Amino acid sequence: MNIWLASGNAHKKLELEAIFRTKGCDRDTVIRVPADAGIDSFDPPETGSSFVENALIKARSLYRILKEKQPSSFRDPVLADDSGLCVEALEGRPGIFSARYGAEDGRKLEAAERNALLLEELAARLESLPPEKQNRKAHFVCAMVLYYSQERFFIAQETFEGELVDTIGSGRGSGGFGYDPILYIPSLGRTAAELSEDEKNAVSHRGKAGKAIAGFLASR
Repeated sequence: MNIWLASGNAHKKLELEAIFRTKGCDRDTVIRVPADAGIDSFDPPETGSSFVENALIKARSLYRILKEKQPSSFRDPVLADDSGLCVEALEGRPGIFSARYGAEDGRKLEAAERNALLLEELAARLESLPPEKQNRKAHFVCAMVLYYSQERFFIAQETFEGELVDTIGSGRGSGGFGYDPILYIPSLGRTAAELSEDEKNAVSHRGKAGKAIAGFLASR
């Protein structure tokens, strides 16, 4: 069975492949990306007001494109997710705008630039708060959709709790991507970027949501 991932992000594809393997999905299950269907550019406008809404936008968009290519024979499900980092002291920002945080004139910042900017904003915010409200708590959110049709889809949403490091120089680790180097996990004593693939998939937002979806597929 093919599962079409509504993303060209190679990191997401690798993570999901590993998650699906550990949950006992059919060995013939193959995760494919838009480029595998000759779709050179897939970047639908994320106009939703929540992670779930944006995940559904991506799933529906790719499903529609693939259905148009194979109007009578397309039966594969589409997998889409939307994820981001929510910082408590910033009232949940950047949230659904995590990938576009700090973007100007259409240019997205590189991950290191976004991370530095977020830590600077948090520092400025904490200075304006009374001591009892100052904290660096943050969590990742992942909403994942397995989409079969307009009337039939399954959703899992999970979180990954931690706290932001003090400065960009305190960020550690070369694994993962995005905000991983600056999210410290107190219970593990490491940042998300310092976790091995198996460790991260066991506790991360995408790992837990992916396992819920993969468990559903394995039980069918």
